[in-house]
Amino acid sequence: MDVAITQVPIWLSILFIISFSTIPVFLINKAVKSAYENGNYNTSYLVRKKITVFYILYLIIVGMVSLTGFFTKNVLPPRIFIATVIPLFLFYVGYVQRTKWFAIVLKNIKLEQLVFIHIFRFVGVFFFLVYFYNAIPKEFAFIGGAGDIITAILVFPVVIALKKGYSFAKLVTYIWNIIGLIDIILVLVTAVVLTNEAVRNTTEAVEQFGTFPFSWIPAFAPATIIFLHILVFKKLKEE
Repeated sequence: MDVAITQVPIWLSILFIISFSTIPVFLINKAVKSAYENGNYNTSYLVRKKITVFYILYLIIVGMVSLTGFFTKNVLPPRIFIATVIPLFLFYVGYVQRTKWFAIVLKNIKLEQLVFIHIFRFVGVFFFLVYFYNAIPKEFAFIGGAGDIITAILVFPVVIALKKGYSFAKLVTYIWNIIGLIDIILVLVTAVVLTNEAVRNTTEAVEQFGTFPFSWIPAFAPATIIFLHILVFKKLKEE
């Protein structure tokens, strides 16, 4: 049986695997730890351990399924959306939000700590790297890559404004949050549009993001990013 492995050089795949499997989880765990410390709660070690185990198992399962080629077939709606994006988002809003540890985190996490998690969106550079090897369409690379990188860069002035307590901090956070949310929605819409064109014309579109290891991007990022943006709106409402 053929395995669906990305066509880019192995060094790029290894770099992606190392960065994507560590940076987002590290940032999420760091935010959880900070929230517990802000609220003077006991150690968050067990919570962070569960988060780490969940994401490791999730990425392993997604990786194994993607190796079968299940996600690479051009169909609408894209299989990876149905199998990963929607279920993960429902898991966040239907289960995670109802847990006691999450209530502690949301209550005690500082807005700037929540915003800072989004620096993991520098992984958007991989859109450009994959495009460099002619593996995805230019429009998808630029919409996905540029949007994520810009959002990640803007994290720094937003965090500084919040830490300094500037009068305009809340406004710039709203603007940043809207920009970041629009970015991820545009990526999803672009992926669907390109897939639709590929289905009609029997051409290639974004199949590389259904192969291993790049299937991790759509499987993890959209649901997680949208959920994080929702949390930022909630925190802003409390301010």
